[in-house]
Amino acid sequence: MKELDLEYKIIGKGKTVLIIETGIGSSFYDWFSIVQKLKEDFTIVLYHRCGYGNSQVPITSRTTKNIAEELNCLLDKIEIKEKFILIGHSFGGLCVQHYAKLYPHRLKGIMLIDSTSFNFKQLYNLDTPVMNSLIALDSMIESNINSSKKSKEELKQQNSNIISAYENRLSDTDMKSVEEFFSNSTLHKTIADEFQNWDKDSDEIKSVTEFPNIPLIVISRDSKVAERGWVKYGIPEGEAILYENEWRKLQSELSKLSNQGRLIIAGNSDHEIYIDRPDIVNHYLKTLL
Repeated sequence: MKELDLEYKIIGKGKTVLIIETGIGSSFYDWFSIVQKLKEDFTIVLYHRCGYGNSQVPITSRTTKNIAEELNCLLDKIEIKEKFILIGHSFGGLCVQHYAKLYPHRLKGIMLIDSTSFNFKQLYNLDTPVMNSLIALDSMIESNINSSKKSKEELKQQNSNIISAYENRLSDTDMKSVEEFFSNSTLHKTIADEFQNWDKDSDEIKSVTEFPNIPLIVISRDSKVAERGWVKYGIPEGEAILYENEWRKLQSELSKLSNQGRLIIAGNSDHEIYIDRPDIVNHYLKTLL
């Protein structure tokens, strides 16, 4: 594969290398606060996929297979030779599942944080019409395609709440980068392409049968917290409960990919567990050392 120009940061000087794959539409700036707590024990590689931040515009479709291959090229480029721990959050977890099947020999351990499942389609087969209309892939694809046609100024306005959530957490320089990140039309085009490929990703991941038998920690959100969040979004409580029960089943299934897998429930946390409960992520990462 041709060498790609991907934006990355290496933080920390610990013996064990830790690679982080972010969720869909998320930047590595989300991870800065938890990384500060991990840098004594780990050398952490944060990076932006093609189409994110200052990484180059994608030249191939945004499948988890292409993303895994591109990450592997980056790790060769920065000369990561020893086995490492790979973390994936949300859609990043789907990318990690694919990476693990393609490059099992490179991994020391895996952590999936409220990860999208390779069987995610089961969430759409529930009797949850209101929820399905909210999370429909077609709607998310269309919404991001529409956003990709907006100007920088319009996107800055549209994403102002997301951007302002970083205030007081980052330096002025990093705040400027966050603003750039969320007001870039390429990001939205890329997100649409990532969503577009979910069905294909799921089938491709399932077609590679072997998952490495290595330590695997699956951390799942607190169902009750998530249910309350859905209800605030106007989802009927019954639908929220059905959805969260299925989500938990899929997390449990992920934890069984390896004989060394464990399922951990992050109490009092919604989807962004690394922000809501960094202590849990920190604790279980150290068990992989």
